[in-house]
Amino acid sequence: MSIWKNSSNDGSRKEKLDSILHPDTRAKEFKITIEFGYKTSPKYKKAVDLARRMPTYREDGSGEWIRHAATYAPKDVEELFLLFNLVHNWSTTKVLVNHKKLPYAYQLWLPLMWFYRI
Repeated sequence: MSIWKNSSNDGSRKEKLDSILHPDTRAKEFKITIEFGYKTSPKYKKAVDLARRMPTYREDGSGEWIRHAATYAPKDVEELFLLFNLVHNWSTTKVLVNHKKLPYAYQLWLPLMWFYRI
């Protein structure tokens, strides 16, 4: 006998299987992630402190190879603006849209977020 046939919660298993086989690729909310690495700059410590304030903050690696990342929703636009102004010209900085690297992230997607500052 199959465990699938005898399960009392067939509906939830079917929903889970459907979500795996046919994932919803639409984002529920527009988000921007700023990711940056170590920099010998006086702004580095302040940038790390700003990123760490976000509940979505994460870091990978250590030492010179550390990567810091924080994700911002439209309601967090002021914090995003402050961090981006510190790290925008660093070679280690990446801008992700809904956790994906998209073309024109700096030129198009990030400025769209600035409309939430109004």
